[in-house]
Amino acid sequence: MELSEEESAEIEPSQDGMDYDNGQPEEPASPVPFEQLEPSERSPGAQDIRSSPEIEVITTTGLIICWMTHTMTIKINPYLSIWEILFLKRKGMGWATLWTTRISGYQTEEQVVQADDDLEGVGEGAGDRYRAFDEHELIRNAYIDAFVQKTVFGATHRAINHQLRAACRTISANPNVPPEDIASMAQTIRTAETRLGVNTNEIITTYTLCPKCRRRYTPEYISTTDNDTCLNPECGGVLFVVRRLASGSLRRVSSLTFPFASPIAWIKHLLNLPGMSELLQHWRNDESDHEVSRPIPSNEWIENLDINKSIGNISDGWGWRSTSAGLERRIDPDTGYVYDENVLDPPIRFFVYIGNDFALSDYPRFQATKEQNYSVGACYLAINNLPRHLRFLRENISLCVVMPGPKEPNDYALDQILEPLIDELLQLKQGVNMTVRRGDPPVYQDEVVHGELSQHIADLIARIKMGGGAGLKSELNVCLYCHSQLSSLSVPAGYMREEFRFRDPREELRNAYRWHALHSIQERRQLFNETGNRFTALHRIPGWHTSTSSPIDAMHLLYLGAMNWIVKQVLVAPGTLNKRRPADPDPQTVFNDALSTMWVPKSFSRLPPKLGQTQGSIKADQWKLTSRVLYIPLYMELRTGDEIQNTNVPSGTRSSPSEKHRSHRACLLHQQRQKHFESIGQPDLCPPLRECYSSRSLRFHYRQVLRFCVSVNIIDKRSVTANEIAFAQQLLEQLCKDYVIHNVPLPPNFHYMMHLEESILKSGSVYNTHVWAMERANKIVSQVNHNGKSRGVLEGTLMRGWWNYTAIQNLIEVMRSLPNPTEADQMVIQDLLMALRGGPEHAQQKGTLGDFIRQCQSAFTQHYGIHEPFRLSAQSRTIDLEKLGIYELMIQFCIELWPDAGIFGPGLARNLYLAPGGMVRNHSYVEFNGTRYGAYTHTSGKGYSHGYIDGRNAVRIERILHVKFEGQADMVCICALVRSFQPRQAVPQFPWDNWAGHLGTTSWEFGKLGEPMLVHANRFSGTFALFEVSMSYGRYWVTVALDSVTPERDPDDVHE
Repeated sequence: MELSEEESAEIEPSQDGMDYDNGQPEEPASPVPFEQLEPSERSPGAQDIRSSPEIEVITTTGLIICWMTHTMTIKINPYLSIWEILFLKRKGMGWATLWTTRISGYQTEEQVVQADDDLEGVGEGAGDRYRAFDEHELIRNAYIDAFVQKTVFGATHRAINHQLRAACRTISANPNVPPEDIASMAQTIRTAETRLGVNTNEIITTYTLCPKCRRRYTPEYISTTDNDTCLNPECGGVLFVVRRLASGSLRRVSSLTFPFASPIAWIKHLLNLPGMSELLQHWRNDESDHEVSRPIPSNEWIENLDINKSIGNISDGWGWRSTSAGLERRIDPDTGYVYDENVLDPPIRFFVYIGNDFALSDYPRFQATKEQNYSVGACYLAINNLPRHLRFLRENISLCVVMPGPKEPNDYALDQILEPLIDELLQLKQGVNMTVRRGDPPVYQDEVVHGELSQHIADLIARIKMGGGAGLKSELNVCLYCHSQLSSLSVPAGYMREEFRFRDPREELRNAYRWHALHSIQERRQLFNETGNRFTALHRIPGWHTSTSSPIDAMHLLYLGAMNWIVKQVLVAPGTLNKRRPADPDPQTVFNDALSTMWVPKSFSRLPPKLGQTQGSIKADQWKLTSRVLYIPLYMELRTGDEIQNTNVPSGTRSSPSEKHRSHRACLLHQQRQKHFESIGQPDLCPPLRECYSSRSLRFHYRQVLRFCVSVNIIDKRSVTANEIAFAQQLLEQLCKDYVIHNVPLPPNFHYMMHLEESILKSGSVYNTHVWAMERANKIVSQVNHNGKSRGVLEGTLMRGWWNYTAIQNLIEVMRSLPNPTEADQMVIQDLLMALRGGPEHAQQKGTLGDFIRQCQSAFTQHYGIHEPFRLSAQSRTIDLEKLGIYELMIQFCIELWPDAGIFGPGLARNLYLAPGGMVRNHSYVEFNGTRYGAYTHTSGKGYSHGYIDGRNAVRIERILHVKFEGQADMVCICALVRSFQPRQAVPQFPWDNWAGHLGTTSWEFGKLGEPMLVHANRFSGTFALFEVSMSYGRYWVTVALDSVTPERDPDDVHE
């Protein structure tokens, strides 16, 4: 149905493909009895395939609650895509007529904040959207320049407003610009964004929360209700106040708000980007991935597992192919049990069809302001279908929710905040009609797209809170994955994996819904203490189970957790690193000197913490680097002569800090052991307090550190085999058991390490579930300029700042659709692409979209990410090869590289002459596959002047050279003059020798380098840390590899 500019049509809320809350919001979850679950209707356009599994699209049903008691008067669907807008524009409709939205009653703060900020402008209503494309091109491009200043360069609103006024003055001198356009030109950035159509209202919805109980209300309810107080009994919170603006209109200002970004609108946007639909299918490697097939149970997958086959991407784990389509969460009317039933017969694997797998991440709250203690929380969505190196880029992550500060929400508030997200995820599980772009030139097709939330990626505390777990202080339910008790972590039984009683996901689900159905707080508390299960919004999703859908995060577990604890609480605090004899050098000084003399590439800006400097905030990447090298400075500190003696560190006086720490830890350990032995009915077996003091054995502590470093080096890689996983898991199990046997108390983090193997086998390597990317995302959000206003205003600003990146992508497409683009328009497009350089939009602009997609799908790129294969330093100079004494080397290198070219030097008569000067340029560095290698002879390159070639052959890089034969396009080469480290003459005996292969450690003759040789830059294979270790029989260089993976390159990826 087409609508004229004057007409309007009333539509049902479900027609726009979205789910809206009603004007009478639901009662809070906590005091309400559980209601019967009813399967909802399918979303529009989804087809029923219960009788025919061969049909291309699938339908799954789940719990969808959709209330709507009022109607909206609109001109165009508010989720109209940019492609539909462009289509209407080409049919002759003006930009300004496409978007007109009216809601009867009062205006809310979100609806009028634009006009409130832009009183200087003219015509800033919703109807002005895309008006800029009916204005003069100079004015439109001035708007775009202002938008780029704000989004890319972080300019303030005051600076941008000044820029717009200055542009207006300049443009007014141009006689070709109509005076009426100049008179109505936008004077503020918000008006300019509206006229460009880059505001984010189609994605972001602002909900109101009761300031007292945190019940959620929709913007439609706030704009139409006659009641300004909360509907919860005995609450009385004031939802909003009414203010009269200077224009005379009334404005309802909510007391507390939070922004929500629609994942449906986000996916619609992604599927219209160039190459995105192809990239979402990159994982289909096997023939069965393209056919209708059944889900593969985990036990069947493990039985057929090749233990020596690498497990890297998430699609390599058993979870990817075990997901079923057609799940419904139902309730047994007789027993009240809730269960998931597959309505498809036979069952069908979810990912055979157009399905997207999501990972939900809520990273720990971060400080949003520097002046006061005001923290906010964020929830992100990432699409697991994407290649791993693209999955966690900013442009491919959705910031769904910004939780209001200044403090963390309680359980009820968290559920209220998450419910709009869950509602849309349930719609995606059923299937939503979307326009999908394929090919280049593009072809657009309407298809039903499905989504499945399979993971919650977060730190341990967030996984417990979001999943309804009991917490780390619960005696009975300390673990999300098994039934180990907190007190059992004081004895080896808490770490014996073969004795674990794993949690049953179905039983956990029933317990959560039992909790939800109870009437009183006391009953709920009692059941929660017994089972460790509480209902959360995530439990509404069919197929979701906290114990199986919450993979372990290696960043917090291994580095901020275990490595941090070992250094601070096991080595330093108990005095393990104290002086052993008065005449000995200070061990901490020896340790710190070893770290001070360690050479690492300058790209490692955060170095391992030195002893005595571990009290401040130490980042995860510092602890990660520590786990790679700790065993070398620790060996130099603990040794006597060349060996670490099997002796104990002398105990200090009873009043010394180390002895007080040991006594305190011994008391805590003894208390936990008493609880454990009482729980198993054998209190007499509990050892006395005097037998609970931690070991002070030097050799024991070094062996434990070595075990940890080996296991972490094995596990934390982009690709790992099942055999390696099992070996590393055994090492970690033995590590923990030996610690408690020697009375070293461990926090629950060490027990959670016992579940790494199950997590990796299901979700792939830990690189699929780490939160480094979300930490970077939090940093981006926290750096968005804002005015510091609280109660939801700041949170809305942060949300809009994140989604401006999407607005850039849309704006590029609008600019490309202009019928007669000028040279200035092309320059504007290039400026916008600067923010997207390296992505599919940039590849499309260069005409290399197909190459980009193929590169994304290559095995090598999926390990290393997408980079230009070589990138030389900007500054360079020509050199005289004869003066440097490398002319003959260069001639021989070029002859071997191009044997048929006929290259010659002085005295030789062939085809191509290589002159000693003018044909070779000297650079300070070259970046190969994202890693920088620098020249030792150049100030800017010296910090990157060591590296590996051809695997683990260490070299010092003397020069980076660029050879180019003029007139010969194929005869260009980047090479390096290197000198190899020399093998040892007397083989040293280091305590890590048996594990050197796993640790990436090699020893070399100290200070000796081979003869200079020229190598192609594509032979660089990684970087290392370099130590100098003195032994009684000589000095050695010891290198430690810092690269986590060394995949083979595809032949087509080799660039010369």
